[in-house]
Amino acid sequence: MSMESKETYTCPECGHEQECTVWHSLNGDMNPEAKQQLLDGTLFLSECSNCGRKSNLDYGILYHDMTNQAMVYYVDEESVEQTLEIMKNSGKQFGLDMSGYRNRIVTDQNSLREKAIIFDHGLDDRVVEIIKLIYYINAEDRFSDAKINAVYFLVADGKYILEFLGEKPLSAEVPADMYDNIKHDFAERLERVGNEDAFVDLNWASEILKG
Repeated sequence: MSMESKETYTCPECGHEQECTVWHSLNGDMNPEAKQQLLDGTLFLSECSNCGRKSNLDYGILYHDMTNQAMVYYVDEESVEQTLEIMKNSGKQFGLDMSGYRNRIVTDQNSLREKAIIFDHGLDDRVVEIIKLIYYINAEDRFSDAKINAVYFLVADGKYILEFLGEKPLSAEVPADMYDNIKHDFAERLERVGNEDAFVDLNWASEILKG
């Protein structure tokens, strides 16, 4: 199930106070409208009813995708160890058979949105992270002046897109067959490492490429 509450938000521009919705947990199957806001990147935005300023709110949230059997915990760095303990008992907590679930931890909002998009499209985030790393390494070599510090996966009009964050805006379209090729080429390695890692990111992908 989902858990939400109403909290008071003070606009940093004009000081106006108003209520906003804070999601402590969000079940995408039960709350499709809020899920779509997460996929669109607007879930954490609040618009001041007085001056119109849009502000990004930041709070921890558990996103649950029942259809694709995935849970994504968005927490701050200080809460990681506690969250790992919670994940161990998540089956009992939710009364579900979690044997086939992918349980992930992320520590920034873009990664939460990214994981939600990946799982919503029935993709394997491990394969996506390998693709991201390959492109990231290539982009660093070709566009060193962009000073890239992050790359995120999106789906737009049915196309797989990578957006690079840095001093210069960069993006790349991933060929339609690349996902299937990487999934096939790394099948044995992915089978060997399993799908229970809490952190599946570029660091995880780097270790996979080494091994």
